[in-house]
Amino acid sequence: MHSKTLRLSLLVLTFALFSQTAFAGDIGQDKKFGIGLEFAHGPGLSLKFEPSPNHALQFGLYAFDYGQYRQYSVDHGRYYYDYAYGYSGFLIHGDYLNTRAPLVRAGIFNLPWYWGAGLDLGVGSGAAAFAVHGNLGLAMEFRPLPIDIFLEWTPRVWIVDFVQVHPFDFNAGVRVWF
Repeated sequence: MHSKTLRLSLLVLTFALFSQTAFAGDIGQDKKFGIGLEFAHGPGLSLKFEPSPNHALQFGLYAFDYGQYRQYSVDHGRYYYDYAYGYSGFLIHGDYLNTRAPLVRAGIFNLPWYWGAGLDLGVGSGAAAFAVHGNLGLAMEFRPLPIDIFLEWTPRVWIVDFVQVHPFDFNAGVRVWF
């Protein structure tokens, strides 16, 4: 499932890089929509829409398959190896982001930071999970090309049959802007 998602994402990214409209200005001036790859729970599709310079909506879609793994256990002094089966499915997230002034303005790139919050929905293996998360990110926007590279810290609180806190979740990716 990962290879299909990765191939489709690479095809879209390649098309965007070589289309004539993709090289017509700086990010944030006339470019409102970004599409690319994002890596958090495996490779995924990243979409970002900026209706104004300081506000953005960001979405991600991942397919995951954790497969089979070997589990080690001890029972009354005896060691056992059991095979447990993982889970597969998809995860979608949506975020509201507030972009702040760039920390660095250089000739060929800007380095803006942003903060926000979002929701996650994971569905797979006969179960569903819901999460709320925060965003604190840094983007490198290349001025001659409509490309940005981003890194985000996204602490999450998952609500499944119980509550799980993931304080050290990160997300990174690259997008092409139109």
